Amino acid sequence: MFQNGETKVKHRYAAIMAGGSGERFWPLSRHTHPKQLLKLPGSDKTMLGDTIDRVRELVPNEQILVLTAHHLAEVIKAAEPELPAENIVCEPMKRNTAGALCWLAATLMAREVDSDEVTLAILAADHKISPIEAFRDTVSAAMNLAERDGALVTIGIRPDRPETGYGYIEAELTNPLDASLECLAYSVNRFHEKPSLDLAAEYVATEGFYWNSGMFFWRLDSFLNELKRVAPQHHSVTCQIAALLREGDEKGAGRVFASLPDISIDYVLMERASKVAVVEATFSWDDVGSWDAVSRYMHADSRGNASFGDNVMVQTADCTVHNASTGVTVCLAGVYDLLVVATDDALLVCDKSQTQAVREIVARLKLQGSTKL
Repeated sequence: MFQNGETKVKHRYAAIMAGGSGERFWPLSRHTHPKQLLKLPGSDKTMLGDTIDRVRELVPNEQILVLTAHHLAEVIKAAEPELPAENIVCEPMKRNTAGALCWLAATLMAREVDSDEVTLAILAADHKISPIEAFRDTVSAAMNLAERDGALVTIGIRPDRPETGYGYIEAELTNPLDASLECLAYSVNRFHEKPSLDLAAEYVATEGFYWNSGMFFWRLDSFLNELKRVAPQHHSVTCQIAALLREGDEKGAGRVFASLPDISIDYVLMERASKVAVVEATFSWDDVGSWDAVSRYMHADSRGNASFGDNVMVQTADCTVHNASTGVTVCLAGVYDLLVVATDDALLVCDKSQTQAVREIVARLKLQGSTKL
């Protein structure tokens, strides 16, 4: 299925997906200041800024694109002034990752790039990754594989715990690919949805299972060809959008884009494509999806308490407090396993095992017409 071939790829682009609202990071994350613009403990850059820095030695600055929503364009420009304004690509509305990546492809097509001369690295703005050198080596291997073989490539992370919040990739270990890549690479046997705890434990104990990093690498022509074969509606819409954008009709392109379903690129393409490969990560990785992930990067004292800001804890253990308010002292006494997040206008208190429920809190606040979102 995979054969090394010649390619005339001339241009490498990195596209960083940064359109999410980060609801699970409320109350620190808001509609106009989502989690990708937050700073992790110990970093002086936003998560988006860290991601841009990681790829700067892999692609030219003028070929780093940020894929986001219109209402975030100005705050991203302000946060990343070195990024050319035209490199902030705004999709008209939310249509999940499949829609976003079709809009990205159409944008590049409209800019008159030759699809067989472009390789894309699709990255997320909210990953914690180290060391940078190992990340760059792995990404280079993934892009080389995509260029040579025309494959759709992802990066797999060796799991170190039975995580139920991630999807998994099952690699075909009997079919290793291209030893010259200096990274382990395999064809993909199957993608698996987020599992139960028991099934996640089974995956961790089985060779060949990886966490799905959500990073993708492909030549633009490979993406379009596979899309045409397995998802003709998405392919047709992508081509229509490209034609309208060439004519300067962004409103018309937006109307066509609205016809797409709200569905992920995994469902639309990766699980159905004919040539899909996984490269094993040589770096440490974490998907910073909710407050429990941030807790892993905060220094904890001898009682397991992690604290940021003006806080006092007495007879308290295994609690995380992130106080971003300007005039409030947070005090805890005699409690355990709590997450507390304070801002000037909101306070979140929840059991550390219930951090995923923050999204439900946000949904209820929306129903109430809250202005604190």
